[in-house]
Amino acid sequence: MRKLIGIVAIILLSLGACVQEPSFSSTPAISFKSIQKITKSSNDGFGGTTKIDSVIMSINFQDAEGDLGLTEAQLKSDPKYRDFRNFEVAVMLQKNGVFIPITFTPALGGLMNFNFKPNQKAGPIEGSIDYSTQFVYAFYKGYSPQFTAKNDTLKFKIFIRDNAFNQSNTIETDPIVIFKD
Repeated sequence: MRKLIGIVAIILLSLGACVQEPSFSSTPAISFKSIQKITKSSNDGFGGTTKIDSVIMSINFQDAEGDLGLTEAQLKSDPKYRDFRNFEVAVMLQKNGVFIPITFTPALGGLMNFNFKPNQKAGPIEGSIDYSTQFVYAFYKGYSPQFTAKNDTLKFKIFIRDNAFNQSNTIETDPIVIFKD
């Protein structure tokens, strides 16, 4: 019986040693996963209520070194990250059947200010990222003068950067309607 247990243990260890790490590019790669909208009501600050569309965009990612996201220590200690943005989102508004870019100030996206690999050990990583933003019905003109009060169709272009400043491919989300009746 001991011999059988030893043989089984050797086989299991051998199988574990045969598992290869995935082979990803040093340049991060992303793909579109999903987009959803959640509409809720909130206090408008003037004694009434307003509707808010929360748009949640999800992407899948892969990176060879796993150097996505930054810690607070990295941000403070390394000046190259001073104005670093590693998650970029561009807004596209449909007008007359064509999607046109809309400038947002401040821009959507920003900084993933956490390390995706808590042990900070280099190696391949893959997973998904969810990013959300809100559109408040009462402030629709504040987003862009090209927005209308009802039924604007948007889609978003997204790319990410790793800590070595390698930029991923750019993906587009599916269209979504905000400010819906």
